[in-house]
Amino acid sequence: MSSQLVWECIKGHNSKLRKAAKGIVFSAEAGNLYNKHSYKYSGLVNAKTVDVAADGEAVKLTVGRVKNASKPSVSKFSMTMKKHSRGVCAAVGKQVSSYRPDLKAAAQARAAAVHKSIRVARANKK
Repeated sequence: MSSQLVWECIKGHNSKLRKAAKGIVFSAEAGNLYNKHSYKYSGLVNAKTVDVAADGEAVKLTVGRVKNASKPSVSKFSMTMKKHSRGVCAAVGKQVSSYRPDLKAAAQARAAAVHKSIRVARANKK
């Protein structure tokens, strides 16, 4: 089934849809870097998905494999990065730029935000 047809079927009603009072629509699906409800960023309908999430004290980058899309056990490839913030952003950008160049900036921004959220704050010395 084509991704456009799947999008037309699920765009109005799906379990990951988050509607706000003023007409703003978000999406909570995995693989959606901006959490925007749109075809371009959807992790449900696109074969090539990219997801950045926290994994303990590391940043986990997950990409979907188009070749094995019908085999759930091997349809995703994950890598964990424990570098400093610039190193994580550079590594994510390098991986995503050849896979989905249109999502490179979004993936790097998400990686920086995730890395910042898992960072332990230093105590002030007196």
